[in-house]
Amino acid sequence: MGDVGVLLMPSPTQQIDLLIEGGIVITVDGERRIFNPGYVAIEDGLIVDVGNGRASGFTPKERLDASDMVVLPGLVNSHNHLDQSVHRGCHDEDPDSRTKMLDLSRALTRERAFIAASASLLEQVEFGITTTHESHWTHYHKDSTLGVCDAIRRSGMRAVIARSMSDEGHFPDAITHPDFRERIDDVLADLDSLAAEYDSERMQIISEPSTMQRCTPEAIVAMRDWALRNDKIWHIHLAQHEAELQHALKTIGMGSVQYAEQLGVLGPEMQAAHCGGILDEEVALLGEYRVRVAHCPLTIIRSGGTVPPIWELENAGATVAVGTDGSGTNNGQNLWESMKMAIYLQRVRFGQRDLGSAEQALELATIKAARALGLEQRVGSLETGKAADIALFRLDQLSIAPEAALINNLVYSSVSNRADTVLVGGEILLKNGESTVFDKAEVVGRLREAQASMIRETDLTKSIRLASTWPVSTAAG
Repeated sequence: MGDVGVLLMPSPTQQIDLLIEGGIVITVDGERRIFNPGYVAIEDGLIVDVGNGRASGFTPKERLDASDMVVLPGLVNSHNHLDQSVHRGCHDEDPDSRTKMLDLSRALTRERAFIAASASLLEQVEFGITTTHESHWTHYHKDSTLGVCDAIRRSGMRAVIARSMSDEGHFPDAITHPDFRERIDDVLADLDSLAAEYDSERMQIISEPSTMQRCTPEAIVAMRDWALRNDKIWHIHLAQHEAELQHALKTIGMGSVQYAEQLGVLGPEMQAAHCGGILDEEVALLGEYRVRVAHCPLTIIRSGGTVPPIWELENAGATVAVGTDGSGTNNGQNLWESMKMAIYLQRVRFGQRDLGSAEQALELATIKAARALGLEQRVGSLETGKAADIALFRLDQLSIAPEAALINNLVYSSVSNRADTVLVGGEILLKNGESTVFDKAEVVGRLREAQASMIRETDLTKSIRLASTWPVSTAAG
């Protein structure tokens, strides 16, 4: 009898929802691996595998051909003010910009906050941002925070939302307009209410005393304590610029970071925005207490501010990430621009033409920004077990091509980088460059209407014009 042949059974394959394959996959994982080409396998909103070449062992319900694309972890924006899209262009070259911003904010109703935040969120997704921070600090209309949160929930993005407050202020010369002062008990109650309504897998409410200057010590400590009780980070605009530093030295005889240490609130739970106005000895303090720093270079450039030494802060032990800040002080939501300027400004500050790298810049807007928001176990890199928050960019964009030095081109030729496809938790929010959530024409139209009506209602028509210094003629009738 002849040999009996062995019947080879086909290997079983894992059923998955989506397989992205064929693109250059930049993981930003612990080893900073790049797969060219590579694949990302997704099931139930999570990454189940990332690898080199074409995937085997998977049977996907859907395939996404990423040929001629770069596949990145969704970008993470570490500091923002989403309602400020309605302020865009209104406060440039204005020595009293904060007063005008507060005046306009008196007309920020819940509906207008929803419209403005929707525009910021849509703009961010177009740049490949999947997670954003939000600092909502004006509450003339007490329900305006709800409008922002409603827009985030509708957008499908991830967000860490800081419900900010100001009260009487502790510094003798601090200016906190009475219309925007709040009682700490009211704010704590509102935080509890917001967290009960909006805390979810994609959204998290956190606390924020707006600055060391605009809040009493009691308010600062109470907001920090609320965060600790709820096992959360908390946010503050800390040592924002040189003017704040000089004010602090004059009124309390120390820097804002030193004052925060004196109050006992420095710690790894603090996320501090800006940190441009710091003393040399305060760099070590921020590092010693493992503070999370959100660096917004475009805001610094706009205001002629002081550039914080971000690599010194990192070497000292702080976590540093980049953010766009709001469109009231940055005029846009392009996180690629923030990455580029973060590197270039360090070269200006230290006079070293080759300081930093494009790879470091990309880390500042992915894994390090995720760490700054307390989300590094969930987002910021393409790794098994993390959320499928992914951004795909076409390689035939003129700002990227030719791609021999791809990451350099992504960062340093960044002004026009536009995502082709964006996913959050495996859900497609942007496809072929178009939102699957928002009607862009409708968002832009409603944003225009909101800004125009807010300017009229706050009697700012004479100070906010098409051109601030050139004559403007309009047709009669």
